[in-house]
Amino acid sequence: MGTKRVGWARIRSLINENQNDLKFRRTPVRAAVKAATALTDADLGGLILLDASAASTNFEITLPTTPSLGDTFHLVLADDSHSASEILFDSGSDNKIEGYVQVLKEDMENGATAFHSHRKLGFGDSAKKGGRLEIVCVDETVGNIRWVVIDAKSSVTWINTH
Repeated sequence: MGTKRVGWARIRSLINENQNDLKFRRTPVRAAVKAATALTDADLGGLILLDASAASTNFEITLPTTPSLGDTFHLVLADDSHSASEILFDSGSDNKIEGYVQVLKEDMENGATAFHSHRKLGFGDSAKKGGRLEIVCVDETVGNIRWVVIDAKSSVTWINTH
C-alpha cells in the first residue's frame, strides 16, 4: 500500500469543514414581548417569549398579513401572567387561527381540550409560565389566511374573539 502525503493547508481545511458541520444551529429568540406588537418575517420560525406579569397589561400580538405557506411561530410565556393580564394573537380581518388547544391543570387532572376557529386566540388572566402556542400557515390567501395550531397548552382557559 502506498502512502499519500497531505499538506498542512489541506488538513486545516478539513478540520474547518468538520467544525462547520458540527456547529449547533440555534433557534433565534426574541426577547420577552411586554406590549402590543406586530410580528414580522424576522420572527418566523423563532422562539418569541411573552411577558404579561405586570398588572393590567392586556395586549395583542398581530400576526403577519402576508405570510407564506409553512411559516411558523413558537410563542411561549416566559413568566406567570398577572391576574388582570391577557395576551391575544390577532390573525387579522377575515383570517382565522384554527385547531385544538389544551388547558392543563397543575395536578394534570381534569384538563380540557377544545377546538377553536377564531380571528383572535390567546392566554387568559393568570396564565402560568411555560404556556405555549405554536402555529403554522396552511393557507396564504390574502383575506382568508389560515393559521393551524400545532401545539397549544395553557394553565387557564383560552380566550378568543371572532
